[in-house]
Amino acid sequence: MSLIQEKLEFLHAEINRMGDMLDLDWCGKLLYTYYKHFNDIDSRSRAGSLLAFSGLLMEWENESRFPFCTSIQERNCHNFAEYLQEFLSYSTKIKKQCPNTYRVIVTSLRQLDERENFENIFSHIPSSLFNSARKTVFQDGAKNLEDDIYENAIKEAYENKDFK
Repeated sequence: MSLIQEKLEFLHAEINRMGDMLDLDWCGKLLYTYYKHFNDIDSRSRAGSLLAFSGLLMEWENESRFPFCTSIQERNCHNFAEYLQEFLSYSTKIKKQCPNTYRVIVTSLRQLDERENFENIFSHIPSSLFNSARKTVFQDGAKNLEDDIYENAIKEAYENKDFK
């Protein structure tokens, strides 16, 4: 079993145990470069890594914990710039293949930016990356998401179906 598969199996077990994706050990047992799999040839790795990104964003959005690095020197945290860049690079494909997860991510990103202003949190990341997100994918976000969208996003990642 590959490391991404191990991490996603553990994530799935934690979601089942906890009932959601909040208060998970994102900077410990779940620390991994999930963004490297946003365009993976394996559909489960791709969908699961996107689900992990949505979980990281929800953790921040709910102010449970902050799983992203705020400086280039930090370790044992997730690199927000890499996640956002990879998400933007494959956003059209992600929107088609994992529409529920896409909506959760985009809505979370937009709401977090409105609340926090990314440049204030991540001063080490060029504003051009944030501006690119604002001009493209933020237009797809919703003010409020349906209650079942989170459950549907989890199903996208863990149901045995092929995303084409």
